[in-house]
Amino acid sequence: MKFKKILSALLSCSIFATALTAGQSFIIETSFAASSCVIDTTEEFQTISGFGGINHPEWIGDLTDAQVQKAFGNGEDELGFSILRVYVNDDSNQWYKSVNVAKKAQELGATVFATPWNPPASMRINGDATLTGGRYQLDDSKFAEYAKHLNDYVKYVEEQGVDLYSISVQNEPDYASEWTYWSTDELTSFIAEYGDDVVSGTNAKLMSPESFQYKKDIYNSILNNSTALNNIDLFGTHFYGTTRSNMDFSALESCGKPIWMTEVYVPNSQTDSADRWPEAIQVSENIHNGLVVGNMSAYVWWYIRRNYGPMKEDGTISKRGYCMAQYSKFVRPGDVRIAVTEQPAENVYVSAYENDSNQLVVVAVNKGSEGYAQQFTVGSGETITNIDRYRTSADENLALTENLEASDSSFWAQLPAESVSTFVIDIEGEGTPVEKEEPPTDENGWYVHDTFEDSNCNWTGRGAASAEVSSSNPFKGNNSLSVSGRTSAWHGTSKELDTSIFEAGTAYSFSIRVRVPEDSTADRISLTLQYNNSEGETKYANIKSENAVPGEYVQLANTSYTLPAGADGMLVYVETPDNTTDFMIDEFIAAPDETVIDDTVSDTQLYGDVNDDKNLNADDVIMLQKWLVRSGTITNLSNADLNADNTINVFDLCILKRKVITDFS
Repeated sequence: MKFKKILSALLSCSIFATALTAGQSFIIETSFAASSCVIDTTEEFQTISGFGGINHPEWIGDLTDAQVQKAFGNGEDELGFSILRVYVNDDSNQWYKSVNVAKKAQELGATVFATPWNPPASMRINGDATLTGGRYQLDDSKFAEYAKHLNDYVKYVEEQGVDLYSISVQNEPDYASEWTYWSTDELTSFIAEYGDDVVSGTNAKLMSPESFQYKKDIYNSILNNSTALNNIDLFGTHFYGTTRSNMDFSALESCGKPIWMTEVYVPNSQTDSADRWPEAIQVSENIHNGLVVGNMSAYVWWYIRRNYGPMKEDGTISKRGYCMAQYSKFVRPGDVRIAVTEQPAENVYVSAYENDSNQLVVVAVNKGSEGYAQQFTVGSGETITNIDRYRTSADENLALTENLEASDSSFWAQLPAESVSTFVIDIEGEGTPVEKEEPPTDENGWYVHDTFEDSNCNWTGRGAASAEVSSSNPFKGNNSLSVSGRTSAWHGTSKELDTSIFEAGTAYSFSIRVRVPEDSTADRISLTLQYNNSEGETKYANIKSENAVPGEYVQLANTSYTLPAGADGMLVYVETPDNTTDFMIDEFIAAPDETVIDDTVSDTQLYGDVNDDKNLNADDVIMLQKWLVRSGTITNLSNADLNADNTINVFDLCILKRKVITDFS
């Protein structure tokens, strides 16, 4: 479960604001104050294995000794990498090429793992590009030989002094135009039948195949085969084109085995792109999403030395490299990710880690064009004894500011626009769990109340439909939202659920009023949830459906609806699933679980009191008359439908005149 923080001020249309704490006025010029960022040392997530990249002498040449030191050393102006990926050549006569750099990196404390691209020529057949897109395929009669080939590689490098941590089954079997394709069934069968043979007699662990884009079919197949799952020690994946919403995979995260992100470059491989700013910040953002959303234990770049990599061809560190180093130099192997307010302000992303030496590391990525004065609080209660900050920006590379001021468990720091800041925080004392803050509610006890009186409240047209505020036939007040132009049944109107309020796996009460026209043939109206599941697939779930009543508002209410566990990108939408009629919505309300939402118009409503002064008199007649000729407005439109026919016209004016005359007489 991700640790969430409620923003202190939210949009007034649908969410009820809370005041900022008095005294939080430490704002550097041209900057904005963000919500407090709370760190909780008592809530722990995955253990970090490290950060690194690949050395691939067969394709781009070997790293020099100085470059190995630059990459895997952790001194001044060094990257602090702790993981080296090496290539398993399909020709065993070339295996020696991976040994030299691996030994030197290992001497500097790095973990080494290996990945194969192809089986030997004697074990493969040419792929059928029209069917698989792969250049080669493993001959299905050669599974045992391929397992021995991988096992021989592990034993060879171990004999050369490389303590190989793991070896994977295949690089990108699902994107194999230049190497070997495997089907999901082939991979699972190979792992189940020969996985033990790959690492038999060695110290190495078996890593899963490494999907090019964290496609979930490979991993689900392994998870559903107990023998294959038992043979796998850790999972590997790549992040090419993988969006933040597709990084979360709850089934894999809960299987008890670590997940490594083993290859990516972000955002491109264009020549001389390594120093572009602020483009390089996307590296830090991608790392953040992998660790926080995907619960990855490792983050491994493609080529260590490349004109788009963390180290440029001349052996100096690039801007992309410094953005990696904001993590790799300070978040070390064995550190544990802990809970923290992930997004205390727009475009700010924060993660936190703890080691065994009573030290916290907090990394804050501000990718936005505005700076923030950010408060950080160790909410679990430990006392801060020292803070050092390292920052990379357009003009800084790991710039150090020592001994930032702190007050007990809290401190303030500037997060400049387009910058990455790492805070190394020494603490003392025992932590206690942080009491989670509940979302703010209004006087009714509701989280969200969309009345459409002043705006569309962030409801938009879905598909070809349009959604516009209308004064025609509101359920309450003066306005409702009119939905028209639907060309398919699924077209309607939708609204994203604010993640600062709505949490996957938690139950809420929902209610909305929907009206179809008097001449409509609509049978059903539905309030539906759209979301992405943990495998990144778009799913739909019904919150509530009812039979439509032409010309009348019908309430769609579910007092206890649980948002699906692992859901992301959640939005609610209204549709009539059987036809394309226009419709109106009003009074969307979301409240705590089991709240009974009664938003009906009061029985004591004073029909005709259009100026809402609690009296019927000539002033009401004048206001309604002006409104009918479009020369004025009405304060309370819901009081104007005196004959309850859902239409406001001259007949209502006549009734009002008679009521006023009768009351006056």
